[in-house]
Amino acid sequence: MRIRELDGLRGIAVLAVVGQHYFNWLPFSFFRYGWLGVDLFFILSGFLITSILLELRSTEHYFSVFYARRALRIFPPYYLALGIYLITSIAMGLNVPWRFWLRYLFYYNSLYAGGPEVTQGTIPGFPLALVSGLFVLWSLSVEEIYYTIWAPIVRFTSRKSFSLILLGMIFIAPSLRILFHTAAALEVYTFWCRMDGLAYGSAIALLVSFGHSHGDRWFTSGRLINLLTWIIPPISLAFWIISGPTPYKVVSSSLGITLADVSFALITLALIQQSGSSKIWVSIFRNTALRSIGKVSYTMYLCHYPLLRFTNDYLQRFHLEHRIQVVLTHLIALLLTFIVSYSMWHLIESRILRWKDRIVPSPHPSQEISAGALDAQIQ
Repeated sequence: MRIRELDGLRGIAVLAVVGQHYFNWLPFSFFRYGWLGVDLFFILSGFLITSILLELRSTEHYFSVFYARRALRIFPPYYLALGIYLITSIAMGLNVPWRFWLRYLFYYNSLYAGGPEVTQGTIPGFPLALVSGLFVLWSLSVEEIYYTIWAPIVRFTSRKSFSLILLGMIFIAPSLRILFHTAAALEVYTFWCRMDGLAYGSAIALLVSFGHSHGDRWFTSGRLINLLTWIIPPISLAFWIISGPTPYKVVSSSLGITLADVSFALITLALIQQSGSSKIWVSIFRNTALRSIGKVSYTMYLCHYPLLRFTNDYLQRFHLEHRIQVVLTHLIALLLTFIVSYSMWHLIESRILRWKDRIVPSPHPSQEISAGALDAQIQ
C-alpha cells in the first residue's frame, strides 16, 4: 500500500531544509528551524526501510533484493552529483587527495565530525558551490550506514533482540551528543550521534507491525501513544521557541533533537493510523502539490544548496545593489532547484524506478510502503 500522507510529510521535510538554507536571513523566520527537517527525513527513512525489511525477512533472496533495490533508487542521483563535483575539481586544477573522495564514494563521511576538509580550509580554492553540495551528503551517509548494519540485524535476530538494539540506539545517540558536544555542534553531523532518528522510524514500523498482528493488545498501548501525541509535540515546540533555532547549546543538541525526533515519530505514526481519513489535518498531507514535491525531494535535497551558492557567485559578477542581488539570488536559485528536481525525476529517476521493478521485483509488491526520505526518502 502507499501511504499518501507520508509523501506529503516528506514534501514538508524537504521544504523545511530548503527554506533553512534559502530564507533563514529573513527576520523572525520560521525557516531557521528548517535543519530539523533532516530529522523528519530520518524518521521516514527508518520507517520505510524497516517496513520493507520486515516484509522481506522470510524471503529467500533477502539481501540481494533489498540492497539491489536500494542501490537502484539511491545511487544514480547521488553518483551523478558526486561525479559533477569530481570533474569540476579536476577541471579547475584543484589538488584534492583521493582519500577525500573515497569517504563520499563509499558513504562513510559521517563517521567523522567536522565536515569535509574543504570547509576547514585545508583544500584551498574549492568553490563554495561544491563545498555546499558535499556538505549536505552527511545525512545520506548516516542513512546508508544505518541500512548496512540494520538489514543483517533484522534478518538474523529475533524481534525482541532488535527491539532492544533500537532502544540502545535511541539512548546512546543523545548521550554521545552530550559527550562529544562542541561549540559548533559538529557532533550532529555524525552517524553515531544521529542514528536515533532512524531508530525511531524503525520503532514506528515495529509498532505498526505489532498493531496488525495483535489488534486487541494494541488498543491499550495505542491509547497511550495517542495521549503522548497530544503532549510531546507541544512540549517540543515550546522548548525550541525558548532555546532558539540552533543546536549550538548542549541541551539543544541532546534533549532538543530528542524531543523533535519523538514528536516527528508520533506525528508520523498518527498519520499512518489516520491514513485516508477525511479529517482536515490529515487531508492537508494529501495535498497534491506537497506530494509532488515529496516525490522529487531526493534530488531537491541534493541540488538545492549548491545551486544557491552557484547562483550567488554568478550574480556577483553584475555588481548589483545588495538587496536586489539577495532577492534575485534566492528566487532564481529556487526556480533552478525546482527545474532540476523535476527534470531529474522525469528524465532519470522515474525511468530507473520502472527498470528497478522489472529487474529486481519486490517479493511483496502490494505491501511495500513508500514513505521515503533523503535517500531515503525513498520508494
